[in-house]
Amino acid sequence: MLLGIDVGGTFTDAVIVFQGKVLAKTKTATTHEDLLQGIFSAIDTVMREAPGTIERVALSTTVVTNSLVEGKTDPVGLLVIPGPGLNIESLLPAKAVVLSGYIDHRGREAAKLINEEIAEACKTFADKHCFAVSGKFAVRNAAQEMTVSREIIARTGTEHVTVASQIAGSLNFLRRTNSAYFNAAVWRRFSRFAAAVEGALFARGVNAPVHILKADGGTMPLALAKCQPVEAIFTGPAASVLGIMAIGTAEGETISLDIGGTTTDIALWRGGSPLFAEQGAAVSGYPTAVRAFWLRSVGMGGDSWVRRSSGKLLIGPERVGPAMAAGGTEPTVADALIVAGLVDFGSRAAAYQALEKLALPDQTPEQAAQEILDGAAENICTAVREMLAAHQARPVYTVTDMVNTKTFTPHAIVGVGGTAEGLAPLVARRMGVACQIPDNGAVANALGAAVARATTDITVRVDTERQVLSVAELGLQEKLPSRGMTIAAVRQLAEKYLSERSGRFGIIPGEVETIYEEEFNLVRGFQTAGKIITCRKQVKPGVLTDVH
Repeated sequence: MLLGIDVGGTFTDAVIVFQGKVLAKTKTATTHEDLLQGIFSAIDTVMREAPGTIERVALSTTVVTNSLVEGKTDPVGLLVIPGPGLNIESLLPAKAVVLSGYIDHRGREAAKLINEEIAEACKTFADKHCFAVSGKFAVRNAAQEMTVSREIIARTGTEHVTVASQIAGSLNFLRRTNSAYFNAAVWRRFSRFAAAVEGALFARGVNAPVHILKADGGTMPLALAKCQPVEAIFTGPAASVLGIMAIGTAEGETISLDIGGTTTDIALWRGGSPLFAEQGAAVSGYPTAVRAFWLRSVGMGGDSWVRRSSGKLLIGPERVGPAMAAGGTEPTVADALIVAGLVDFGSRAAAYQALEKLALPDQTPEQAAQEILDGAAENICTAVREMLAAHQARPVYTVTDMVNTKTFTPHAIVGVGGTAEGLAPLVARRMGVACQIPDNGAVANALGAAVARATTDITVRVDTERQVLSVAELGLQEKLPSRGMTIAAVRQLAEKYLSERSGRFGIIPGEVETIYEEEFNLVRGFQTAGKIITCRKQVKPGVLTDVH
């Protein structure tokens, strides 16, 4: 049996899936003051409904996202080795210490580190618990990053150092540096959370491996997540995408709306697959190398606070509590849905009181409800239109992209989440498309977490002229036996190292896909002197089984 848990802004959901069927599901209130309390309340409920042996636990958690959004992170000692060229210091989320030393674009040491600078940086950051170190071309030779990391540990006794090349094996110094910084910033908080999860599951007799959902739709074993917690950002929206994938309702060009209590998460689908953020996700406005679905969130959900200011109706984005129908003190979108007869829960009388409080002198509660729902639906439609416009205006990087560029024309909306049944049809009607509300859509996020595949990736780079092979994520650089390396051989090496890394963390390789590949010639004196070949492969994210 597979156990999936999703911690949302309003609800914590849990499901148990066995052989493609949902055996048990629950939706409980998220306990913001202590997330674990709500998580284990949900677990206890579904395990009572479907007792048996749990084979895997997969968790979609807001711990990382909330830590960054709320500023509840640790200050980080950030050291960068940029070498000559563009100065990125003003673009980073924190002040960094710049070190001398340089690895060039071929992975050669062009300038040595200065030990005194590292020592002085450690003194500067003496009050920091965690560190991050990033070198511009460290993905082609991580030796200087590793040296700085060892020096930091020896001089400070720090609990953690994030090495940027092991977080992301691709080029783009700025994105990789930001990823390393945010990873270090949330490391301690996530580690405490992970330890508590393991302890509580053990106390319940659950000895199954624990996985954390990633932003790209895969999962990572908890052991890997402890090293790379930044990969667990935006897992809530990713979980809903996987839930829809498992249910199999997004066909052709489709928009999915995950409408919960606090937010609506929007994703675009083409040919049954979600679109990806091509360059990586942005965290707190800073670009990172975290691979993620292309998503947009808008502060609009069932618990969105509704009020008037100078007669003008305001809907969200704040959430001040549950609907008045559910015991809250302020009117919400959910109260309007109840009065309009689109959903049925809680106290209908309290929902009417909420709408009477908001109604203008010439309005009935039903008319006020319609005004609210029209406004909520339009807010979501506006976010969808902006996302479609951004898709059309996105930059293209290859001739193939330029030739194949076409307008995204959705024909349907798929609605999941606790509030989708009421709001998604209103959005679809305004956009003139069909609407689908799948079975088990209310717990799609937990369902997506339960059936998500475990995944990891690897980047292999070969310089045949220098006879050097490097694997960024492993901090590996070694000599090639000969210069006669082909791209086919590099692909095989990438699969070999991917298999080794997967085995280290107990990941079954399954289907492997290439997510980046490049080959170009090196010319010396009008003759080809060698090649540089790069291949990045990953265990393909997706779902373990369809759910019916």
